Amino acid sequence: MAWKDIINYRDWINTIKGEKNNPNSIFNKYDMRSNFFYNVYLGVTLPQEDNVLPDNIKRLRVVEALAPVHRYLDDQLGFAEYIVPEFNQVYDDENKPTLTYVIVYRFQFKKINLRFIIKNIIYLIILYFIITKVPWENVYTWILNLIQMI
Repeated sequence: MAWKDIINYRDWINTIKGEKNNPNSIFNKYDMRSNFFYNVYLGVTLPQEDNVLPDNIKRLRVVEALAPVHRYLDDQLGFAEYIVPEFNQVYDDENKPTLTYVIVYRFQFKKINLRFIIKNIIYLIILYFIITKVPWENVYTWILNLIQMI
């Protein structure tokens, strides 16, 4: 399963690179960007008349505006189960919320996580000590003596 995560992440990177280089792609149509880790982000600004609406309705409007982007990422690119959206509202200089939201789509690994990494590092450390600290000549001699006794 961890290899599948790595393979899918490489596919994600190659797909994003291809979409960025295609001037006619939906990626460029919606002015999407990506960072060093290939987290995809874009900004959505609501119309000024939505300023009087409650915050939950504003967030709903943002989700409605992102429906074509979600269809594009899910259906056309095929990464529905591996990307997670994050919604961030932008604040102005006076620390007041604006009508602009930054949406970040992060690639989420299914199997690779902190527990998986720590567990495998421990296995590698144990394997290293077994290889370097066990006197293999003595083990070999012991096995040969055991076989001769039988």
